[in-house]
Amino acid sequence: MVNIYVNFFLICSVFVLATGSSLRNLPTVSFEEGYAQIFGDDNLVILRDGKSAHLTLNERTGSGFVSHDLYNHGFFSASIKLPADYTAGVVVAFYMSNGDIFEKNHDEIDFEFLGNIRGKEWRIQTNVYGNGSTGAGREERYGLWFDPSEDFHQYSILWSDDKIIFYIDDVPIREVKKTEAMGGDFPSKPMSLYGTIWDGSNWATNGGSSFRVCD
Repeated sequence: MVNIYVNFFLICSVFVLATGSSLRNLPTVSFEEGYAQIFGDDNLVILRDGKSAHLTLNERTGSGFVSHDLYNHGFFSASIKLPADYTAGVVVAFYMSNGDIFEKNHDEIDFEFLGNIRGKEWRIQTNVYGNGSTGAGREERYGLWFDPSEDFHQYSILWSDDKIIFYIDDVPIREVKKTEAMGGDFPSKPMSLYGTIWDGSNWATNGGSSFRVCD
């Protein structure tokens, strides 16, 4: 058996929106205060500063965490450095969901990295699901203008009662506005915040045919 370790680093901040408040003046949430590990055993390590986490995928399992609190709107941001080299089939996700509470009509807002084949353009996927619907929002993929494995970059979600904006390094890349046509299919129920790394080689990065977590 060959051990393959894929790592990424993440620093996560949450700002709960308040009327008349500025994002610059709001406090951040440390890892211990804000999050709990949900899987991965030793594959998740909290670094000494208490504000960043090191998540690993090996032949046994990936790793992940979830926020202690549920949030009903806010600004959610993570500074992420992705695994380098050949990572086709490795899924890294920074997202919000309430699927553990609302199994049949959950809401979800995602940043997903589906891995990369060396020499190919890095792409990021954004997802929006409201009330269990897959008919509005859905996936949209974007090419990145940098190599996300070389340094940390900021990935942010602004979620209000009438719009969702995805940012990369403070640059808006996607906006989803609530419309009458959506009906109840705009994310509106409280959600938890997640960060995960896992083996998606059965479907990610061209079917993941170029990556295996174990031999």
